[in-house]
Amino acid sequence: MARGYADPLAAVTSLRKQFGQLDPNLISQALSQAQLQLRLESRWGQSASHLLLTDGGISQATRPEVAKFRASLISNQFGPNAHVLDMTCGLGFDSRAFAEAGLRVSAIEIDPEVAAMATHNLAACGIKVEVADATSFQIPPDVDVIFVDPARRNPKAPKNAQGQTKRIFNPQLWSPSWDVIAEISSHLPVFAKVAPGVDKEFIGTWDATWISCDGDLVECLITSSGSGQRSALILDSVKKQSRTIPGSGQTRTEPLGKYLVIPDAALIRASALTQIADEISGGLVNEHIAWLTSSNDLAVSEFSELEPALGMVLEIEKQIKYSDKVLVESVKGIPAAGITIMTRGMQLDVEAIRKSLIKVKSPGNSELVVAIYRDEAGPQALICRRYLSAAKS
Repeated sequence: MARGYADPLAAVTSLRKQFGQLDPNLISQALSQAQLQLRLESRWGQSASHLLLTDGGISQATRPEVAKFRASLISNQFGPNAHVLDMTCGLGFDSRAFAEAGLRVSAIEIDPEVAAMATHNLAACGIKVEVADATSFQIPPDVDVIFVDPARRNPKAPKNAQGQTKRIFNPQLWSPSWDVIAEISSHLPVFAKVAPGVDKEFIGTWDATWISCDGDLVECLITSSGSGQRSALILDSVKKQSRTIPGSGQTRTEPLGKYLVIPDAALIRASALTQIADEISGGLVNEHIAWLTSSNDLAVSEFSELEPALGMVLEIEKQIKYSDKVLVESVKGIPAAGITIMTRGMQLDVEAIRKSLIKVKSPGNSELVVAIYRDEAGPQALICRRYLSAAKS
């Protein structure tokens, strides 16, 4: 019933009139849960009405498609009946994916209140979450693999406008810390979910897969006992498609062509651009910038139709040496429904640039994209349109 109100204040008033015999705190909690459920549903596109949630739990929650991928990976590697210990269970979303894949699951959570919520969320899977600290927990002898999603926000720090606390970038300050995770990995295989900005040098010989879901870079999955392999996983949750691209060495460069390709962020993080360069018959705009270029019409057309999409294709209309004044003059009078600014290798006030260009454009039906990047010949700006292949136009 609490989910049916758009205005929280009106909801409190109405529900207190209807349920005057109830503790007002219970009504507030019900409204809070309703708002959290609706928030999660808007992100995931599926019902969350049966779940108990927290702000922090939603912030760090694994997307269902990613959790399913990870569960499938563990099942394929360790067997469909492998025993997984989820050492940082949170609200139970990863544990649920493991159980639904047929894996045996044990789960612990350091926060008693969150553990109780997770037990509720996992009731259909028959999993009871144990309240325990991952740093001192005695791992059962029959566990085959460990999964850990260390807390990367300081729960005691002040919250921002979005209700989130400051991120912790030092892995030694995660909970559990990197030292604890590394020590566990000396005894058992470990799968760890970490932030996509993790230092590649820090994780050393652990294998790492940067995961993008529906165009958003969401996490990096690192696994122990690896050989330092790097890869990118691109997921499309709507079309239920995925593709893995291996990392590579330095990708070749090519002179600027007719097209600019902005790779998915997971591909950039994983240094997985050589295969993309091959597919478009092109190369990097320069060795320091992770944007690609090509003049091969057929290759670019075929690339733009790939599913899941591996990047954005832009058709270059004009190249200029970048300065605010020259850019404004170059855009003046060009028809555009709107203007998007993209930068690489430069610190610029993107919103200020966009506002200055909006003033001089002419009305039009298609978006203008300005891509600005650092180059040995000086800052460059490319005035582009989003590319539409014959199949999509």
